[in-house]
Amino acid sequence: MPRRARRLLAFLALSCFPALGPALTPAPAQAGVVERVVAVVGRDAVLLSELRRRARPVLLQIHERVPAGPQRSAVESEMYKELIQQMVDEKLIQIAADRAQRRITSDEVDNGLRNLAAMQGLAPDELLKAALSSGIPEGEFRAQVARQVLEQKMLSLRVIPRVRISSVDVKIGYQKLVREERKRLGFRPQWLVLVVPPGASDEAKLERRQLADRIVAQARAGADFAALVATYSDDGETKTKSGDLGMLKPGRLAQPLEEATMGLDVGEVSAPVFHSNAYVILRVAERDKSSLPPLEQAHDRIASEVYTERLQKARRQWLDELKRSTYVDVRL
Repeated sequence: MPRRARRLLAFLALSCFPALGPALTPAPAQAGVVERVVAVVGRDAVLLSELRRRARPVLLQIHERVPAGPQRSAVESEMYKELIQQMVDEKLIQIAADRAQRRITSDEVDNGLRNLAAMQGLAPDELLKAALSSGIPEGEFRAQVARQVLEQKMLSLRVIPRVRISSVDVKIGYQKLVREERKRLGFRPQWLVLVVPPGASDEAKLERRQLADRIVAQARAGADFAALVATYSDDGETKTKSGDLGMLKPGRLAQPLEEATMGLDVGEVSAPVFHSNAYVILRVAERDKSSLPPLEQAHDRIASEVYTERLQKARRQWLDELKRSTYVDVRL
């Protein structure tokens, strides 16, 4: 079976667990299972047999990858908790669809199946055969596709109209990527240190802070940072070296100081940071070259990522709203 198809089948079998990888074959049947209700959603029940049937492919994956013992038991327990939540969500979506008089036709399921197969470069019958070889009968596989199609229909009706992103959102998303990359890039900071003497009065502390603010204003207005260091800094070791700390790897500065540098482009100056009884002003003189494309080139990709994140949050909020208005009793 093509690896991409196996990944898709694992996703459909248990979409909460992409990190567990492809599901290969069904887990061995368990003898002597006593049927019971593991959750009630509105007037619908989730049965233990259904839960175990849905979990079979992932259980086998766990058994293949996680050694027997406490670790496996913990992974299985977490899997069941998340799977029951997924199944409760599916019941809530079905209730919402019934209220909105939305139904899924066999043609829509066929279209969904064709789309999933096309994503993997397969014909629909090939995907169904792959599902069967993984222990998912055609009827069950179609039911899983139908649930996904119904969810997409309800998201289009109830959730997608809520989701909006702006150019500001995209810029913020890009800045997050920049900050994450900077955690791996070397940089050369400069600093200007204004010591607050031990036992200084509140008035003296305020004066030092106000001086720090004035220095930052001058630096941001174009004043030479090296000259400001030579005039004001209390750090004797770097006072005559323009405050230069040399080329550093991420993690070498104290956490609050490094955090202040993460948001700075080369040549920018930070606000005063109070650390170790001193107000510290930082400037980034140099940074290793970024591999990120400019915002203009990355705009569409970042917009898609931001939109997907917003959509997932809106989906969860909608499901939580449904849950608050529906009787839900999880007994697992």
